[in-house]
Amino acid sequence: MTHRQPYLSIVLPAYNEQDRLPATLDAWMAYLSEQHYIWEIVISDDGSSDRTSSVAMVRAVSDPRIIVVKAPENQGKGAAVRRGIVAARGEVVLFSDADLAVPPHFTADALAVVEAGADLAVGQRSLREYARTERSIGRLLAGAAVQVGRRVLGLTFVADSQCGFKALRREAALDIVRRATVNGFAFDIELLFLARRSGATVVPFPVDVDFRSGSTFDVAKHLPSLLRDIVRIRLNALRGRYAVGINP
Repeated sequence: MTHRQPYLSIVLPAYNEQDRLPATLDAWMAYLSEQHYIWEIVISDDGSSDRTSSVAMVRAVSDPRIIVVKAPENQGKGAAVRRGIVAARGEVVLFSDADLAVPPHFTADALAVVEAGADLAVGQRSLREYARTERSIGRLLAGAAVQVGRRVLGLTFVADSQCGFKALRREAALDIVRRATVNGFAFDIELLFLARRSGATVVPFPVDVDFRSGSTFDVAKHLPSLLRDIVRIRLNALRGRYAVGINP
């Protein structure tokens, strides 16, 4: 067991992931165990109603590099990511979806971007490939709606705001957490919006995606709130709700 500060923290937001979490952790542990730096994995259970926390705790007991934080109730992906970032100790914090859609080996690319000077490295899927492999027409339409919302907010410096694979310098991560308000799936858009307002350097990098069934994003349930949150982000900015960021 080491008491030295980790270089990298992996944050995995998880909601009802008892079935997929073991394989996801196995993949991350296999990759990270081959790296020369000190690392940790933070599992942020978003108030799951299944055995997600129990599965995570079993792994944490056997390896102190795994940390588990749990919300008392389901609050949304954004809240889960923020909770994980606050608990993380790494110089760099990378959050990744628990379905392992983006393979862990892309971590090296994310770290290279950060080490080259970026405050935020943003995984970017090929939208053409995503459209080809996505099984749900509803999710494709939802993605198109998000693209419109992204452009309305002026986030033209990234082509893919919703890829759940992003790495941040700890200072930038904590700054965004302090000011962020969105609990749901529009968290990624608010993160990019706040990063741009703060003067943080945001650099996209390409990633490949493996299709995973069982997504927790339900178009009928989550798309209306996602679009409302995009509008709320704009209103928050107009009302001065977002304070000055890391580069005043």
